[in-house]
Amino acid sequence: MHKGLVIVSFLGLLISGYLTITYASNTPIACISGEGCLVAQLSPYSSFMGIQTPIYGLIYYFALGIIAALWSEDTRQKLQLPLAILTGAGLSVSILLSSIEAFVLHAWCSWCVASALLTIVAFIMFWKVSSKHDTHI
Repeated sequence: MHKGLVIVSFLGLLISGYLTITYASNTPIACISGEGCLVAQLSPYSSFMGIQTPIYGLIYYFALGIIAALWSEDTRQKLQLPLAILTGAGLSVSILLSSIEAFVLHAWCSWCVASALLTIVAFIMFWKVSSKHDTHI
């Protein structure tokens, strides 16, 4: 098991779960960045292909958790490519959504920023284990 990625996955599931519930129930999001979360929630970028963005987060962090839970010296070679694709895609989406917040919406959602930071941590952890052949962080 890769404990660091399990922790990142758990925290990401909490964030994405909270946002999924607030999006579905139309309740206000508790946001430390003022109105940034509401601006993001009400924007056309809050869904993709008819699916709300936090649901993609749930899928991402769930997949990350499964890979992290299965990670061992025996499974490392088989899981390295899926983990590279997953963390690379997660980082790319986080960069895209953060760019939209900065340059299009001109508003920052603290939950989105926290999720982006978790994605960066997951990406760094992946590169650490893949470059040093370490199975734990």
